[in-house]
Amino acid sequence: MESTEKYWIPVFNVLEDSCNITLAHPKYVKAIRGKKTDKKDAKWIADLFKHDLVAGSFMPPHAIRQLRDFIRYRFKRTNIMSSEKNHLQTV
Repeated sequence: MESTEKYWIPVFNVLEDSCNITLAHPKYVKAIRGKKTDKKDAKWIADLFKHDLVAGSFMPPHAIRQLRDFIRYRFKRTNIMSSEKNHLQTV
């Protein structure tokens, strides 16, 4: 699986218990330039994996990932709250 944006996260979370997944950085599985399609890209990544040329990215355990998500969410909510307080004070 190629980790682009945040699209890979829900798929990874669903499949991690039932499949052996290797998460790869897009920079390292980049296909050759030219007319690029999803089919060609998937075939290229499959060929790289078949020849053991894909280096897997580090993925912390599920509990650590969940804790990180909660911390990021709390940070975001705190920033929003501070922003609203500042806006209220200026009004």
